[in-house]
This record gives sequence, structure tokens and C-alpha cells, in this order.
Amino acid sequence: MNLQIFGFPIMSISKPYQRDYPPWLIQWLSSKKNVSIYLEEGYGSDLGFKKEEYQAPNIHFKTRKEVFTESDYVVCMTAPTIDEIKMMHEGQVLLAFLHYNTHPTRNKLFVERGVQTISLDDVKGYRGRRLVEDLQATSYNAVKAAIKQLRKELGEELWFDLTRRKAFQAFIMGTGSTAQLAVRALNHLGYLDYQEELKEKGGNPKILVTAIGRYETSDKDFMNKHVLPRADIFVDATFRPAGKNHHHIISGDQLELLPPHAVICDITADKYDTSSQPHVVKAIQGIPTGMGTDYGDPTFPKDHRAFTDPNYVPPPYQLKPEQRRAVVSSYSWPSYGTREDRLENVEHYANQVKPLLDWLADHGTESIVPPAKGKTNYWNDAIYRALNPLFSN
Repeated sequence: MNLQIFGFPIMSISKPYQRDYPPWLIQWLSSKKNVSIYLEEGYGSDLGFKKEEYQAPNIHFKTRKEVFTESDYVVCMTAPTIDEIKMMHEGQVLLAFLHYNTHPTRNKLFVERGVQTISLDDVKGYRGRRLVEDLQATSYNAVKAAIKQLRKELGEELWFDLTRRKAFQAFIMGTGSTAQLAVRALNHLGYLDYQEELKEKGGNPKILVTAIGRYETSDKDFMNKHVLPRADIFVDATFRPAGKNHHHIISGDQLELLPPHAVICDITADKYDTSSQPHVVKAIQGIPTGMGTDYGDPTFPKDHRAFTDPNYVPPPYQLKPEQRRAVVSSYSWPSYGTREDRLENVEHYANQVKPLLDWLADHGTESIVPPAKGKTNYWNDAIYRALNPLFSN
């Protein structure tokens, strides 16, 4: 096999939330036969890694543009921007969390440019289990942000008022792995540093958590009567496959039923895509997706300008002032932990992505074939499932 260049650009949703792979993974990959590494200058620095920790004969430090244009494989965590994708050219391969089901226009752009993609969220084993994921960091960081924002929305007096309720109530749309971890985060994590403080000052640290499935969320009357009016925290942990992502689960009119202090916790962080027909929309109408590039924070109080920013909420779907509630949303929830959290996250991903990189370095994408009935080729089959579906159409 000819020399293969693996490029690693810095992937920072907003400073100081950089997440780059640790030196041991880069050093290991560079030691493989016929592999050279291009690292963007400054790679890993925000996490405390030093340049010399990455240095080796086959590791070369490059500009961002050089990494995107000259690498055979571009390895990211979060998806590159459209401008970065346009730097890439035919024959290159991109590995990142690409969420094909909610990005039809971006999927087409990859095909137009001849860039093959491997979406890390679609690399799956034989039973459909995702092989590269950190759902705990996703759910826990989202829940942390929601609880902190709830305290701000209530204010100190109501936060500590034991008489106003028997318990806080959280409702989670979804019953899959992400939702299950959100339940655990809300119940086991409690109120972070607030739990003991609530007890000491006579507040109520109890919380009731309810996960609701598709049958219930599709029943508008049920949601309007039994869920929305009671929710202190309302969580979107749904998965809507392609074909099911053109309709809101919760409309703007329904949001008026949420208590004024309620916090919407957007774990899935699907984006709007009005360039496709029909439009791809969010599960909850009119809430901004926390992209971080402009606002640098996953928290959106109900008077935040993102609600009327067309880059965050397209005008046809924007909410009336009375429909808005505080939202916590991030396109990359694992980025918003502490530095220690992020170090744990990149170690977690590095261990999961290592066998994938190992297989690609040894075989290359040109050897990938459709899974054969009755035959087992584990990583070939797992990667095949993660290729851009438009390439096979």
C-alpha cells in the first residue's frame, strides 16, 4: 500500500473547549508502516499536551489548510464547517461525527466534492451497537447545564421554597441509550453542588424523572395535559431517522404550556436545514441549536438574541416571545465539561477509534466491500455501515 497521510486538525467548537486526540494515539498511528501524520500547529495545547509529546519522525506540523487539503484521511471529532469541507477534494476521506440523518445537504456536498465520509456515529457492530460514542458525557453535561439554568430561572427564593412543590419534575422525550443516561444523570447526579445546599437551607432536593416514548409524544392532547404544564426540565433525547425529521414533535403553541421558569434541555441538538425539501426541522420548534461558534455558551435564556438569529432559527420557525423558554443546547456536549472531563472524553474516544484507524491504515477504504451474507468481516462491515449512503445510490 502507498504512503497514507492521516491529518488531524484542531477541532474546537469554541475556545476554550478544544478536544484533540491524545499523544499516545498519534504516536501509535505514526509507527505503523506506510503512515505519515499531519497535525495542525497547536494540536492538543488547550488540553495541556505539549508539542514535544506529539513529535516523531513521521509526524509533521502543518497549517489548518494544509491538513484539510493534503491529507488522505482527515480525522476529526465534531464535523468541519462548510468552508473547511470545501477545502477538501476528490479522493479524500473524512472521519467525524456527521449525523447523516439530519444533514442531507451536507451529505450531497461530500458527494459533489468526491469526499468519502465515515460517520463515527454510524460505525456499528452486528447488533446495531455504536462502537464510537460517549453518551455519558453527552447526557451528563447537558443535564448539568439544565439544572444550573433552572436555578437561575427560578431565582433564589423559589429555588429554596420547600412549600411550592413536593419535587422538581423532569420529562424526557425518548427512551433510548441517551435518554436512559439522562434519567441516571437527573436522579443520581442530583443537583450537583446544590444538593447539600438545598438540604441545609430547607429546600427540596427531590426530583421526579419520567421518560416518555413515541406513542406518548405523538399524542398532542396527552402531552398538553399531562407533561408540558408540569415540566421544570423538558429534555429532548429523541432519535428521528431520515424521513421522520421533517416534523416538529412539539410546536411553538405547545411551548406556551410550559411553566415560565421551565428549561428545555436539548441533548440531541439536531439542526435546521432549510436548503433541503422538505425542510429538516428540530424536534422542538424554534429553539436555537448551541453551535458555540458565535455565542460560545450552551445556555440560551428566553430573551437571548439567538431565538431571532436566522443562523440559529430560520424565520419560518421562530417563536413568539410568549412561547420562548430558556434552552440549554450544544452541538457537542462533551466539549462543555471541565478540562478533566474533556481529557477523559478524548481518552475514551481514542480507545474506541484506535481499531478503526488500525484497519484503515492496513486496508484503506478502497478495500471496503458490502457485508457478505454468512461471512464475518467485523471492521469492514462496521465501516461500510458508516459510509455516506448517497455514494451507493
